[in-house]
Amino acid sequence: MLLATEAGAKALAVAPGEVRFASTMRQLGQVVIVHHDNNLQSVYALCDKLLVKESTTVSRGDPLCEVGQSVTSQRYDLLFDLRQAGKPIDPRQVLK
Repeated sequence: MLLATEAGAKALAVAPGEVRFASTMRQLGQVVIVHHDNNLQSVYALCDKLLVKESTTVSRGDPLCEVGQSVTSQRYDLLFDLRQAGKPIDPRQVLK
């Protein structure tokens, strides 16, 4: 799910969990992956600046990263993904 936002926006944790990855991935820029209960993972990509480190415990609403600006436009986008047991699921089915 690509979420359009504005300069200075921060991606916030959707649920409590543990940061298992906070680094760069090819083609995705800076990425944060948080593991939650029930084998659920949330992924935040296209970040400009990471605000957490691996092994950090986060609460719902904690800032994870600053959203980056697209290299091809003036937009600020966050790539958000949810995975259950490693398989992508529609975030709209889980988040309310």
